[in-house]
Amino acid sequence: MDLSLFYLPTWREGYGMSLTRYYEELTESVKLADSLGWARAMTTEHHFHYYGGAVPNPAIILAAWARETKNIRLAPAVSLMQLRDPLKVAEDYALVDQLSGGRVDMGVAKGFVPHEFDAFHIDQSEVPDRIAEGLDICQKFWSGAPFAHEGKFFKFEKLDPWPPAVNGALPIWNAASNSKDSFINAADQGFRLMMNHYPMSAEAVKEKFAWYCERWESAGRKTADRKGMIAFMAHIADTEEQAIEEAKAALQEHAGAFGKVMRGQQWDRDYEGYISVLLHMCEDDDWCDVFRRRTLICSPEQAAERIQRYLDMGFTEMSFITRYAGLTNEQNMTTIRRISEEVLPMLGLSANAAE
Repeated sequence: MDLSLFYLPTWREGYGMSLTRYYEELTESVKLADSLGWARAMTTEHHFHYYGGAVPNPAIILAAWARETKNIRLAPAVSLMQLRDPLKVAEDYALVDQLSGGRVDMGVAKGFVPHEFDAFHIDQSEVPDRIAEGLDICQKFWSGAPFAHEGKFFKFEKLDPWPPAVNGALPIWNAASNSKDSFINAADQGFRLMMNHYPMSAEAVKEKFAWYCERWESAGRKTADRKGMIAFMAHIADTEEQAIEEAKAALQEHAGAFGKVMRGQQWDRDYEGYISVLLHMCEDDDWCDVFRRRTLICSPEQAAERIQRYLDMGFTEMSFITRYAGLTNEQNMTTIRRISEEVLPMLGLSANAAE
């Protein structure tokens, strides 16, 4: 089992630190995860909004992390390459791969924020084709071999890629959540799968992951080569009640920001967010269901029990969103340590055994 950090960098005035300090604290936590033997550190890409907009180009912060770490792999989760020239995307991540000594993965997804497509003048109906063409260009670029390209969206004469990827390629993760086609395509392409538990029930996770696994097997691929990641909002405390109490306001704010960005609304002074968003996600159950069935906001014992369920499903990597909205760096670092020092041993693993 691999462990990874997953950040959706969200900062606003009122958190008691500058944005510069916030970036420094994220870097400190990635260094901690590296020292504990975690496999990967990832950041989202978003634009023009409080929700995730602190990192509009993941390659830049990944480059900073590359110089501060030794072993942990680094990845965008995801790169919205459909908004950019794929040659620039290829160059950026090849450079970070070189800076890190070959520790970069690529993550892709369709994206979901309406104003991002509008701002970059991208027709959402074109996104699957743009990603496919963009990835084709990136993969050829990373190989280091000269190539020309003529496609639906991009055309250029023969060029010499520079710099290439250290090993001539980057592992590719495909984030999927709703469309069955996304899960099927990921398996068909031999991509690794990335899922986020927070927006969906445990039953939906199981069903959708099965789409990917069944397609992977039917394509004749080896089960041992299949990589599946599941991401959780996480906060570890001595008891579930304490964990929920400490994280509830931050999760409500995160949910509120998500709701606003989906409606095309800018953030305002209503920082508490909307509990109605959480209630909607609970599907008529007690509202704490969103914590108990979709997150690792709980005690170490409960975290180990929940992780085991997803290992039994066949997931190979557990990814933890340990800082969101107003949670502090101290709380973030504590959760990372407790996962390594308390949760893993309950699963019969150690930090160094996560691979």
